[in-house]
Amino acid sequence: MNVLVTGSASGFAQLLLARLAAEPGIELILGVDQRESAFTHERYAQVLLDLRSPLLARVLQGMQTVIHLAPAAGDDAAARGEILEATQNLYTHAPAAGVRQMIHLSSALVYDTQTRSAIDEQRAYGATPGCVAAEALQSAEAWLDDFEAGRPALRVVRLRPHWLVGPHSDSVLARLLRQHLTLRQSTATRLQCVHEEDVVEAILQALHSKVRGAFNLACKESVTLTALHQQARWLRLPMSARLLAHRLDTAPGCIEALSRSLVLTSKRARTELGWKPRYDRVRDILRHA
Repeated sequence: MNVLVTGSASGFAQLLLARLAAEPGIELILGVDQRESAFTHERYAQVLLDLRSPLLARVLQGMQTVIHLAPAAGDDAAARGEILEATQNLYTHAPAAGVRQMIHLSSALVYDTQTRSAIDEQRAYGATPGCVAAEALQSAEAWLDDFEAGRPALRVVRLRPHWLVGPHSDSVLARLLRQHLTLRQSTATRLQCVHEEDVVEAILQALHSKVRGAFNLACKESVTLTALHQQARWLRLPMSARLLAHRLDTAPGCIEALSRSLVLTSKRARTELGWKPRYDRVRDILRHA
């Protein structure tokens, strides 16, 4: 099997590429990014390319599987549009090049959070306004709904992890924990998280299965943001949303997203995908972050 990985220069991609290189059934791994990846292996090659380029059609030739790790978004509408264009160009050219399966890494932040019940994969989209990264992923998924419906021969798996935590993760929550900061809140919202290694495991499960559709990824336990910080066993400095956004160099809307309750059910991933997270409690995730 030949596998193409987009966004291959990210920290998370380095973890994924190492696991893919250890898979005996994979003959070639091709990384595509505008930045150079630090990963090296005899079966790995990289192409420095903007995913919106027409040259992508040639790069896709000979690939059976694509793992799409969406690039990080900037904080403006232009960046959001660029990510959508990149996704459209990738998916439009993939079937013609012979790609049979696509694994699309999205996020739980695409969901409408205005509910008290646990969110499953049928929940409507409703990314927090102003969180450009989440809005970009939502736009890509909305476009994919129509694209996928017209191409039943192409197997598409969408993975929607909760807040990603781990040494290679660059999520808002991961950065918050590393800098020993917390959000000054007046409400006790509940959230979950998921360890980066468990997300990589879900990608590998999807790679070797025949499932399709969306799968939520989250630990079983949900806690308040305050409890999460207490379990991290670090003294935290509370900050306002505005100051925290500046300190973490992120859009204010992404801090707003962090302050909203978001609890997922990952039953479908556990039963149909066979996903068995190694770290299923918040304290275990933080201990290995």
